[in-house]
Amino acid sequence: MTIDAFTILTIGGTMLWNTDETTSQHIEQTLAENDMYVHSVEKQNNLFLCKVDTEKTNMSDFYKWNEVTDSTFCWRTLYTFGQNQQWLPHPKECISDYSYEQICTMLQSKP
Repeated sequence: MTIDAFTILTIGGTMLWNTDETTSQHIEQTLAENDMYVHSVEKQNNLFLCKVDTEKTNMSDFYKWNEVTDSTFCWRTLYTFGQNQQWLPHPKECISDYSYEQICTMLQSKP
């Protein structure tokens, strides 16, 4: 069975990070200015999907979502189990306007 873990940047664990930046170069520059480095940036469904370079980015410098109670930037990890997830449905919770299922589907379509 395949277990995938996707760690995403959120605000307080419940909202996706928003920006007025419109190009992947601007996104990459903004992240680098905040000590987050990426392997790649791709736009999909009005979201920028950024594969973070976890060797260059010190992930422990940032909070995890269960460590904050406010609108602090933090990492939140989503897990998927196996190719066919019929037996373990995604939680009904949303992050911003996207359901867990939508987010995981977008992330799983990445190589």
